[in-house]
Amino acid sequence: MRYAPLPGSRASISNTERRRSLLRWTVPVIIALAAGTVAGVAVAAAIHVPRVEALAGYTPSLVTQLLGRDGSVVSTFARERRVMLKESEIPALMQQAVLASEDANFFRHGGIDAMGVARAAVTDLRAGRVVEGASTITMQLARSLFLSRERTWKRKVEEAFVAVELEKNYSKQQILALYLNLVNLGHGNYGVEAASRYYFGHPAARLTLPEAAMLAGIIPAPSRYSPYRTPDQVLRQRDRVLRRMLEEKYIGREDYDRATAQPLLVVDQQAEEMSAPYFSEDVRKYLEAKYGVTALYEGGMQVHTTLDPQIQRSVEKAIHEGLLRIDHRRGWRGPLATIDAKDVDTEQLPTWGRGKPAVGRWYQGLVLESGPTAQVKIGEQVLPHDGRGIAWTGRKSPGEILKRGMVAWFRLAVPEPPKEKDKGKDRKETDAKDAKAAPAPILMLEQEPRIEAAGVVIENQTGAVRGMVGGWDFERNMFNRNTHAHRQVGSAFKIFVYGAALEQGWTPADTLLDAPTSFIGADGRLSYRPENYYHKHYGIVTLRRALEQSINVPAVKMWDLVGGRRVLDFAGRCGIRTPMPNYPSIALGAADLVPMELAAAFATVGNQGTHVEPHLIEKITGPDGHVIEQHFPAAYSSTNPAVAYVLTHMMQGVVQHGTAYILHDLPLDVAGKTGTTDDFSDAWFVGFTPRYTILTWVGYDVKRSLGSGMSGAVAAAPIWRVIVEDGLARGWLQKGETFAVPPGVVFKDVEYYSGLLSGGGGRTVKEAFVAGTEPARQYSSQWSTITSLPWYQQKAFYIPKQGEKMQAPPGAPPGQSGPQEAPAEGEAPGPPPP
Repeated sequence: MRYAPLPGSRASISNTERRRSLLRWTVPVIIALAAGTVAGVAVAAAIHVPRVEALAGYTPSLVTQLLGRDGSVVSTFARERRVMLKESEIPALMQQAVLASEDANFFRHGGIDAMGVARAAVTDLRAGRVVEGASTITMQLARSLFLSRERTWKRKVEEAFVAVELEKNYSKQQILALYLNLVNLGHGNYGVEAASRYYFGHPAARLTLPEAAMLAGIIPAPSRYSPYRTPDQVLRQRDRVLRRMLEEKYIGREDYDRATAQPLLVVDQQAEEMSAPYFSEDVRKYLEAKYGVTALYEGGMQVHTTLDPQIQRSVEKAIHEGLLRIDHRRGWRGPLATIDAKDVDTEQLPTWGRGKPAVGRWYQGLVLESGPTAQVKIGEQVLPHDGRGIAWTGRKSPGEILKRGMVAWFRLAVPEPPKEKDKGKDRKETDAKDAKAAPAPILMLEQEPRIEAAGVVIENQTGAVRGMVGGWDFERNMFNRNTHAHRQVGSAFKIFVYGAALEQGWTPADTLLDAPTSFIGADGRLSYRPENYYHKHYGIVTLRRALEQSINVPAVKMWDLVGGRRVLDFAGRCGIRTPMPNYPSIALGAADLVPMELAAAFATVGNQGTHVEPHLIEKITGPDGHVIEQHFPAAYSSTNPAVAYVLTHMMQGVVQHGTAYILHDLPLDVAGKTGTTDDFSDAWFVGFTPRYTILTWVGYDVKRSLGSGMSGAVAAAPIWRVIVEDGLARGWLQKGETFAVPPGVVFKDVEYYSGLLSGGGGRTVKEAFVAGTEPARQYSSQWSTITSLPWYQQKAFYIPKQGEKMQAPPGAPPGQSGPQEAPAEGEAPGPPPP
């Protein structure tokens, strides 16, 4: 049996003391716990800690890439330039540089470096504000992913909480890899891969020690540390990182000495130029409209486009050379500006960037000295300018037009090599001599053309747009004239008139009487009276000859005989989507059409009557490779293949001995049509080869004359020729390509002027017919006499088809010009057939 101790006994006193001692220690603990709980609740209420588990599904802002047909990158769209690397792809050298510079204890702490925080606290207390961060790599990553960049203690505590959570959920290597993929490294580059390509021109896998150290040195202040703007500061930062790597024993003394002895070796940055800017912008607009801004600039889509970089280069070259050729004919307009003489030596033009002038690019130059050889300053370079660079102005010496202080456009160009004289010499010896004596680049005086131009290449069988240039310069004007302009197409529309006629049983050998004729115009009266190019008439002409020589009156007659509705229907089936009125002036191209739809309609003829809608995108995939969108061709039969081929054969005559004779010697089959509008305000040539349709247009954005005689044959066809010649040189066009002849087509020898079966006299040509429509009458020598008569005497020998108007009604007034039926000019006739 146990007994309770008596009061006052030794046992009673001992128990009392123990209780008092327990209370003395327990009460403070309870109070501390209560206070801690209250503080914890308060901190939790004030600080929001994101759920870092969400990082498992995190996708950083990625670059959307437009890829060309060959897989090359055409353009990119992103808020941040970034290329993601896997953990195994990040170079050890880059990891070591960052660890030494930013967080030497990275692999020894749990997200927070206590010593670093203490050191930063002392520094901040002394300064009275936050001046030193002491953030570990994990804390920097936490801030980048989840928090703001404000420099406050609240954000610092949040940063610490998130860093600890990151360390709990992810390995050190995962954290370091993500950090190196996300870190800002200046000039819009995020992550070491994008920065390496930007600063050094090669991937991160090839980074050298000083290069890795330079990138690590940029991290603390990417907006301030720029190797282009502040190279001295960046050099000091690089050497600081190298010193830390030496201290951490990542490198030895020899490596350190060798790396610090090297200068900053970064690539010169020219002003960035978007490849195929008009094409890229049309794709960008489509992506933004369909998928939204966020997906476009952050989603990392891979957009497989139809663009062929080789074809694009050919179109760009032709458009630029063609516009310069036209502009140079108009002479030198004078300088862009003139700087006061006292300021010339110190003037820095705002367009000057870093780096040496590159061959082929345009730069604003400041004339320092004038004379037989001028001295022109471009950026940090002073270049000589001799008479070769001003030959197009008609002057011999730069001193005649360039004066000190003038600001003008200049282009660095490589002169044409001299023609080979010693043909008998050994080829190796000649090549060696040429290599040593390669001509030095020369400075060319230039001026921006005021005229605009457009060009597009469509693959006939697929509708794929392989090349597109929408104007002289995208930065000057982003308006894509191929897809957004509405312009009168002139005589280029005539192919639809004759195509509709072929469908109705007419043939290239059928004849019309080219004579003064009036037609019912938009006012419902006989008020429309078209004129030919030279205001003369040719009498009896075949449909072939009328198209080849682009004679206006027969085209309008054909519209009238076939019926305007049939012509408009044929044009619509070929791909013309713009609504057009049923007026006879439409036969001469008075309607405003979009160049792209005109090119697509010509491609329908070149594709033997099958229309394929033009498109810019083949496929869109996500960052993980899954297909978001796939293009499927939208195609249909618009006309009989035999009709399309006979029309093609007629259009070949336009090139062989018609208004596009400038193209007759190209070494492959070409069919097409020139177009010139009233007052020479628009010049066109639209033509196709067996594989591609190519359109070229020249004009002003605000309608005005290009100048007397600036027809499609003079202004647009030469540009078209350069595209084809460059295509042959690059290999996307092949010599000897011919048009395939479909079933249902027969050939007959006919006399060119009369369209009758050849009987051995006159000019014989091989004509194509839809089977069953061949002529039956034989040519006789009297037709040579008849076709040589004036038109009004030929009329007596002409047998009209039913419904054809033989002459203008007495006293019929000439047509009045108006926007809906202004008559388009024809082309100057080409040479007669051989």
